[in-house]
Amino acid sequence: MSKFEFIMMFVSVVVAFAMAELLMSWGRIIRNRQRISQPWLLAGWSAWLLTIMTYHYLGFWEYQAYDFTRVGPMLLFLAAPIMMVLLTYALMPEIRHYKTTNLQEHFFQQKNWFFAMVIIFLCLSRASDPLLPDFSETWLQRLFGTIVVSLSVIWLFFTRNIKVHLALMIFNLTYLLTVSVYFPVRGLTAF
Repeated sequence: MSKFEFIMMFVSVVVAFAMAELLMSWGRIIRNRQRISQPWLLAGWSAWLLTIMTYHYLGFWEYQAYDFTRVGPMLLFLAAPIMMVLLTYALMPEIRHYKTTNLQEHFFQQKNWFFAMVIIFLCLSRASDPLLPDFSETWLQRLFGTIVVSLSVIWLFFTRNIKVHLALMIFNLTYLLTVSVYFPVRGLTAF
């Protein structure tokens, strides 16, 4: 087993934990759907988060060119997947079997935590890019998507306007899906 394969086993467990928590939360929401209202914002951002997780996992492939021999780069490499797990916990509600849950209200209660963690996640994902051999030629391309997503998310800190939130959620989902069709995965955020 190569060093990269060994490291990827650990990273895979962390990413799988984030995906499992997200999917289990969807399952709890589906099971309790009679007591759930206004799910659209949470559904859209959780679909965005699942897509980001998938991109992030595919982005690890580029790092096989790096020789992980020091703890510092390894921690930098692991920081974004760990943040993914925390993002999932910040976004998804705790569904109680005996209680009605308004998912839109839950989203607005959690939005600042979630969006702050999205920005931290994007920064951590980009922080390990200098480890890549082609970083000097591709850093501008890699930075563009991070800036676009970060600016749209920062706007959401300052408003509870449902139309703005829906529009920027649709924009982010559309942007991510468009990038997925036309561009190869680059680094840990893939856009």
